Amino acid sequence: MEKKRNGKLLRIILLVLGLLLVAYSGVLLSMNNFNLGNALPGLFGLPLLIYGIFAPFFNRWFRHGVGKVVKWIFIAGYLFLIAVFSIFSIIMVNAAQTSPPENADAVLVLGAALKGKEPSDTLARRLDTAMEYARRNPDAVIVVSGGQGPQEDIPEAHAMREYLISHGIDESRILVEDQSRNTHQNFANSKEILDERFGEGTYSTVFVTNDFHILRGYLNAEHVGMTDVHGLAWRTLIYTAPPAYMRESLALLATYVFGVGIT
Repeated sequence: MEKKRNGKLLRIILLVLGLLLVAYSGVLLSMNNFNLGNALPGLFGLPLLIYGIFAPFFNRWFRHGVGKVVKWIFIAGYLFLIAVFSIFSIIMVNAAQTSPPENADAVLVLGAALKGKEPSDTLARRLDTAMEYARRNPDAVIVVSGGQGPQEDIPEAHAMREYLISHGIDESRILVEDQSRNTHQNFANSKEILDERFGEGTYSTVFVTNDFHILRGYLNAEHVGMTDVHGLAWRTLIYTAPPAYMRESLALLATYVFGVGIT
């Protein structure tokens, strides 16, 4: 009787959790462009939801043969992902506790999604953070870095440039890198632009991105040979933080397993 009651309670918990995760993804996707981060909660919640609905059938199947193997694969997989998300999130939070020095030669703003031709909320906040620093350091140039994604009407860097100009940043301070498709290319392409302007290894750079992205930014900056580089984090909004940290955890896992340069 006790075992049956515990099984029913577990079914209800997983059903509710799965439903919440799927609904959470639905809300995020309705408000933003489609990306893996916004879809991840739903992808993890859907199997839980399906199990909660069809628990009697699955429980019978899980007792024998292939079903038993599948059961333990799912359990091990979820435990592994929970561990990955937890460990990498702690590391990312610690990495974001940075205070860049003043008077850097360049401010590098890493791109993020557009809504058509306009910066998304995330990108706008990165740009606002960069502008605060740039106004305190009027001699710094600003590099806007980002190519055109599949749901975007123009390259991210072009929208970023227009946003900065519309907020009073002198056009002559802005350098445009509009070919990159990932973080590694952000740094590699921007380094070429800055090397040409200042000379290789003769300048300091502050890069601006979300808090969860700072660690991977440092890894990629080091990999492309950027020296004297410092992160400046914008704190991610609470409601978007969980999927962002989940996605970034997987990106970091891929970086450590397969090497810097693939993400």
